[in-house]
Amino acid sequence: MPALIRNIDRPRPESFPRINLALRCYQITSYITGVLLLLLVVEMIFKYGFHLEFDAFGAFGVLALVPEGTTSGVNLSLWVLIVHGWFYVVYLIACFVLWQLMRWPLLWLLAMAAGGVVPFMSFITEMFMARKVRTELRGYQRHDAERERERAELSDFEATLSDEERARIDAEVERELAERRTGTPTADASEGRP
Repeated sequence: MPALIRNIDRPRPESFPRINLALRCYQITSYITGVLLLLLVVEMIFKYGFHLEFDAFGAFGVLALVPEGTTSGVNLSLWVLIVHGWFYVVYLIACFVLWQLMRWPLLWLLAMAAGGVVPFMSFITEMFMARKVRTELRGYQRHDAERERERAELSDFEATLSDEERARIDAEVERELAERRTGTPTADASEGRP
């Protein structure tokens, strides 16, 4: 499986709190980017479809649509374009931080980045990625708890063994490992087996 879509590694347990914070930042920037992108689409429709721009606090009041190039106040069409462009950079940084902490393949970073340039896509990718992060973190936490429980059980069991029993088990493990390495049963291991 190519590295583009294959999971490279799992996140470190100590980074779980930072992942939750990064997820929250990603969600907030995703919503803001999505709203700005929709405003940009509206602005584009008026600008290129009807040759109109949004003028704020100009000669026609608080907010007005004026012919292109005749704004007298704040050109909101231009500002939406600029703010979306800069905020998209912030969104990309939030995507990168989350992607890096989760140690996902590159494909997921590309999917999140695409969410900021396709209308409505940021809302969909945010919902999907947030669910993916939470599901994966819950799975890792369950797995870690299960391993910790097994380790504690093994430790309790080892505490009950005498030195002779421990030496016998160690010898059996060594024989098993030797069999697996060579692929043939050792003489000692084959003697006691049916």
